[in-house]
Amino acid sequence: MLKTPEQFRESLRSLKPTVYIRGNKVESVPDEPLLAPGINAISVTYEYALMPEHEEIMTATSHVTGRKINRLLHINTSQNDLLKKLEMTRLLCRETGCAQRYLCHDALNAIYENTHRTDGKHGTDYHARFLKYLEYVQDEDLTTCVAMTDAKGDRTKRPHEQHDPDLYLRIVDKNDEGIVVRGIKAIVTGAPYTHEILVLPTRNMTENDADYAVSFAVQIDAQGVELVWHQAGTPGNKGPPYRSH
Repeated sequence: MLKTPEQFRESLRSLKPTVYIRGNKVESVPDEPLLAPGINAISVTYEYALMPEHEEIMTATSHVTGRKINRLLHINTSQNDLLKKLEMTRLLCRETGCAQRYLCHDALNAIYENTHRTDGKHGTDYHARFLKYLEYVQDEDLTTCVAMTDAKGDRTKRPHEQHDPDLYLRIVDKNDEGIVVRGIKAIVTGAPYTHEILVLPTRNMTENDADYAVSFAVQIDAQGVELVWHQAGTPGNKGPPYRSH
């Protein structure tokens, strides 16, 4: 189902993420003035998908379900898909400067390809599980953010060599319900006003970095997830200092 901009905003109200801006906890993401520009930009991706003059560029037919979906949630299966994705990006950027949501498109396509390759090589079932998630995201017309960039720390060292293991997100436990992770992801564009987080590794991993070679999805307001928002790119602003514990 294609959401309207109004439905997108209302869907944010049903979520209760833990978000801090300038040291203050945000009580309502869709009502926070500092987040309004980003919410407005993503709203355009919903609005344009419903406009007849943009339908060919902004929507696609899912090769998984056969249903009409927002192209930002589509898996590219042809050269034409790639061209339309480029046209869509140009269209949105002319209106918004940065629609942000196309990061989701890139991540979904990367996970689709890599889970397929991994299953073929190792006989795992990651791709089948991803397809179920993809169908859910497409049918609900969700917006995801992409958590890929780790804090990194000393960039001359690999993840397992860092003095603080939390500088790269990693698996710390496994149980019957799945995995438990801990660590920092930085530059997660649009995180406070999205529905889910797609987590990807930030670099190639070695065997010793196995706990850090993890990709998964988690709802934005899942227990234990905290978002610390900081405006980037302000002239003269050096950003917050990094303090190791």
